[in-house]
Amino acid sequence: MRNWARLAVLLILLAAGCYHAQLPVLPVGGDFTLTDFNNQRFELSSLRGKAVLIFFGYTSCPDVCPTTLSKLSSVYKRLGGESQRLKTVYITVDPARDTPTILKEDLSSFRLDAVGLTGTKPEIDKVVGLYGASYEIIPLPDSAAKYTVAHSTTLYALDTKGRTRILFPYEASVEDIVNGVKAILASNS
Repeated sequence: MRNWARLAVLLILLAAGCYHAQLPVLPVGGDFTLTDFNNQRFELSSLRGKAVLIFFGYTSCPDVCPTTLSKLSSVYKRLGGESQRLKTVYITVDPARDTPTILKEDLSSFRLDAVGLTGTKPEIDKVVGLYGASYEIIPLPDSAAKYTVAHSTTLYALDTKGRTRILFPYEASVEDIVNGVKAILASNS
């Protein structure tokens, strides 16, 4: 994680108890258009007015992605009624295997308000670049899966105007994420 990202996470965690703290606007992110799990065009700007959590992953991920989705399910539960002001955006980095149907089925296993997104490789690469994320296809010639995907694990928290305000590392706890979302919702975005 870059130094500015570490500083941003530290500032958020320090301010977590004070939901009125001014959050920094981080220099990553931006609007994009992809295809959602209903096979419809999805524009990030359609979520204005809600806090948004974005992460990049893939449905056959053996560990990081299901763990993140489980953690986010706990975040929604802890937020209670405030969770209605939050949306999770799960962007695949494996569009060859993650069809809209597969994304929808995978997300249905978790209790959170999420949309799964896919697109062409160039479309996804553009969004990956906007957020400073990364992924790499790793061939597995002796496996039935044929390849795996190594990917960054950062969770991007956006305010109600679509600006990136917090970068949560994979190690962030449910409490850290809940407090960060509350700080975003309480700020005068």
